[in-house]
Amino acid sequence: MKRLFLKFFAVCTPLLVTLVSCKGTGGQGDGLISSSGRSSEVLVVCTEAEWQGVLGDSLRAVLEEPVVGLPQTEPMFRVSRITPDRFGPIYQKQRNILQFKVMEGETNSRLLVEKNKWARPQMCITLSAVSADSMAAAFSAAKERIVGYLMQGEMARFQRAQHAQQDAHLNTLLQKNCALSMVFPEGFIYAVHRPDFCWLRKETKYWGQHVMVYTEPYVSENQFSPEYIAALRNRHTKQYVQGSADSSRAQIDDRYYPVTYNPCTFPNSPYAMEARGLWGLFGHPGDMMGGPFVSYTLLDTHYNRVVTVDGFLYAPSDPKRDLLRQVEAILKSLKVTDSVEVLGAKKGR
Repeated sequence: MKRLFLKFFAVCTPLLVTLVSCKGTGGQGDGLISSSGRSSEVLVVCTEAEWQGVLGDSLRAVLEEPVVGLPQTEPMFRVSRITPDRFGPIYQKQRNILQFKVMEGETNSRLLVEKNKWARPQMCITLSAVSADSMAAAFSAAKERIVGYLMQGEMARFQRAQHAQQDAHLNTLLQKNCALSMVFPEGFIYAVHRPDFCWLRKETKYWGQHVMVYTEPYVSENQFSPEYIAALRNRHTKQYVQGSADSSRAQIDDRYYPVTYNPCTFPNSPYAMEARGLWGLFGHPGDMMGGPFVSYTLLDTHYNRVVTVDGFLYAPSDPKRDLLRQVEAILKSLKVTDSVEVLGAKKGR
C-alpha cells in the first residue's frame, strides 16, 4: 500500500421522550453480560406486517441511508429484523435494539431510551404508538432523534475502546504545546508536531488513519465560512501531506461530490462547524491516493482562538464507514486544557 509521507409526531398528539439508565439483572459484577453484534449494527423488533409495510420502508430508508462523504456507498447502519415473539434472551444482548410497540388506550406516542438494559454496552430504543396505523407516522416524527441516540452509542463504544488502549504520551505532547487533550489509541505516531499544527497517523498494511490538529487566533466569524475552512485545510495539507512523489500534495477533491458543511455542537465551545468530504493527491499522475475526511472547526474562548480537528482515511480496498467513525471518535474526545507553553495564545478574550 502506498503511504503518506512527511517531506413525532406528524399527527395530532405529541411524542414523549423518556431516557432511562438501566442496570439489568443476573450475571456477574453489575449484573450485565457483554453485548454482542458488530459495529453500527441495529436489531429491529417489529411484526411482519410492519416490516413489509410503510414502517419497514421508512426504517430501511432512514437506517440504511448512505453515509455522507464516502467515496463508495455504505449504509449508515446494518439492519437485521426479528419478530416480537422471537425476541428472547439470545437477541436481548444485541448492542443496538430498536423496538416498536402498540399502546392501545394511550393518547400519546412515546420514545423510551434505555442504556445497558440487558447487556453492556447497549442502547435500547422503544417507540410506542397509540395504534398500529400510526406507527409509521410516529417513526417519521422521531427518526432524527433515534438516529442521534444510535450514533451516540456507537461513538461512546469507540471512545471507551480507545481510552482503554490510550497512548498517554501522545496526549501529553499535545497538551504541552497546544493546550489541547485528545485520546489516541496505541498505534498512532506523530508525523508533524508544532505549536499550531500537529499530524498523527496510524498505518497498517491495508489502511491508514490520520488526524490533524491546527489552530489560529480568532479574528472574525469569516473563519467559520465554508470557503475559509476549505482554504485553510488545503493550505496545511499542501505544506505537510504529500504522496510518494515530491510534486504531489493532498487537497480537497470536490470534483464529483461537494463537501458538506453543517453547524454542530461541540463540548465547551459556543460554536462549531462540521465538514465532510473527499480528499485526493494532486500534482503527479502516478499518485492516485484519496479518501474521506471529516473535520470540526470550533471557537475556543479560553484562548481566543479557532481550533480545527481533522480526520482523514486512506483505505483503498476496505469498507470505510467504521474506520472513519473510529477517527471521528478521536476528534470528539477533544478538550481544551491549561498550558503555560501555548505559543502566541492569550487566555481569555
